[in-house]
This record gives sequence, structure tokens and C-alpha cells, in this order.
Amino acid sequence: MGEQEHLKEFFKLLSQNGQQQEASEFSSLVTQLNQMEKQYTAVLSELKAVREQLESIQDNGIKATVTKSVSSAQQKVEQAKDQLGHIRTSLSDMVKQTLAAVKQHGISALNKAADFMGIKAALNDMRDNLNASISDTQKSIDRINAVGSELHALNEHGKNLGRALIGKEAAELTQRNEDKGVLAAIAKPLKKSKAMLEGMEKGVTRALQSIDRLEKAAARGKEEKPSVREGLKAAKQQESKEKPPTPSKKHEVSL
Repeated sequence: MGEQEHLKEFFKLLSQNGQQQEASEFSSLVTQLNQMEKQYTAVLSELKAVREQLESIQDNGIKATVTKSVSSAQQKVEQAKDQLGHIRTSLSDMVKQTLAAVKQHGISALNKAADFMGIKAALNDMRDNLNASISDTQKSIDRINAVGSELHALNEHGKNLGRALIGKEAAELTQRNEDKGVLAAIAKPLKKSKAMLEGMEKGVTRALQSIDRLEKAAARGKEEKPSVREGLKAAKQQESKEKPPTPSKKHEVSL
């Protein structure tokens, strides 16, 4: 998106019109949206890997429970990715409309506050989907860890039962190592996905903050432009009042 010609033209126009801060904010917004596109693809790839690894679990009950949570997270991520596509299209269209307005009405059209309301609403919806995905992913991790701990405890008690049968003392129960085993291998990409989703949620928040600053800057520009014109007009009027009248030329008497 950032390499499109109309965006380059828009950034250049902002800079030439003394709106370097707005150009920087807009460029940052476009960069954030581009990064999100790559992040969504990466997260979906991780969740797909989890679905494939779940096939190795023999217990159908465990498999079904975890698969349900992963599928829910995957669905919400896909929805958020679709929303991102609409946001990028809306932003691109808004820039094109602004450039067309400048060509038709002059540079003054650039000073009008852009309509970011639709984009803000879509970003807020995207953030809601991301938070729901984070919640679903954490539930999957918690379920995997709970099942892993139960299986580990059963295994430990089974060993102690065997020791008791042969007259040996029960061994002290050990803690499960969450980084080892089949379930740990499934939880690992889920943890990675959750961390990526949390980073993306922060990215959406930064994008919303960029839009807030752009709206405020555009509103200030809209208010300041008439003030400048009125100030120049008032200065000219004051200057004409203070300027002494030009003395009329006296007719010279010819001798």
C-alpha cells in the first residue's frame, strides 16, 4: 500500500503545504497497516500448524476441546484480516478523493478535516476481534496445560502404585515440565500466536492514536486558515487607517 503512487503524491503534497507532521503521521499509519497484513498471515500459519499437530493426539475428547478453541481463534483472526483489507481500501480511496478535490478546488481542499469515522469504527471492530482471539488462544493454552498436568499426575500416581505393590515407599510427586512432550509441542505455537496477536492489538491502538492526531491536526488547520486570512485583512485595514492622506498638489503660479 505504501508504494502506491497516489500515496506518494499525497505525502509530497502534505509536506509542500507545510504539513510535515501530518505527512509523518499518515505515513506511520500506512506502515502499521502494512505490517498488520504480514502479521495476520504469520498468525494464521501458526494456527494452521497447531491444527495439524492436534491430529497426533490420541484422546478424541482432548483433541475436540482444543480444536474448538483453536478454530474459534482462527475464525476471529480471519475476520480481523478481512476488516484490515477494507480499512486499507477505505484509506486509499480517501487519499484519492482528497487529491481529486485538490485538483478541482485548489490546495485549500487539503485543509479540510478528512473523514476518518468509518476507518476508526473498523479499527475498533478489528481490535475487538483481536482481543477475542487472544482470549480464545489463552483458553486453548490453559486447557492444554490442565490436561498435561492431569496426565502427569496420573502417571506419577501410577508409578507410586507400582512402588507400593512391590513394597517400596512412594516417591515425591514432581512438577510437570510444560516445555516437554506432545502437548507442549502444541502449546508452543499457540503461545507464539498469542504474543503476536497481543502485539497486533497494540498496533491497532497505535493506528487509532495516529488517526486521532490526524483529525486534531486537520481540525486545527481548518480553524487556523480563516484566522490567517482575517488577520491579514484586519492588518491591511489598520494600515490604511494609520497611513496619512496624500497631500494634494498645489497649482504653481506662473510668472
